[in-house]
Amino acid sequence: LGQPNFPKQYPATLDTWADPVETDDKEMAILRPFLKNTNLETRGLKLTYDANRDGWDPVKFHEKVDKLGGGIVYCTTRAGIQCGGYNPKGVSVFILFCALRH
Repeated sequence: LGQPNFPKQYPATLDTWADPVETDDKEMAILRPFLKNTNLETRGLKLTYDANRDGWDPVKFHEKVDKLGGGIVYCTTRAGIQCGGYNPKGVSVFILFCALRH
């Protein structure tokens, strides 16, 4: 038990940062520090869905990301504000559908 085996059950840190991973590109290197104490801290990342590339369509989004496990969302608003979030469980239409029904 403990944080090394179950990192997603511990809160995000504000005073420690994840080290770079060899496979990180420029964008991933920006996001990597925020993944400290997550199940993605030392794993290679890949861009799975890009709305500008893949289309601004929820069906296309779910075709790309459903059932892939934990991930992060990163976006830049029209005003230039960068924001994002981490989901340790991943995305599934079934889970979202069940949550909306109840």
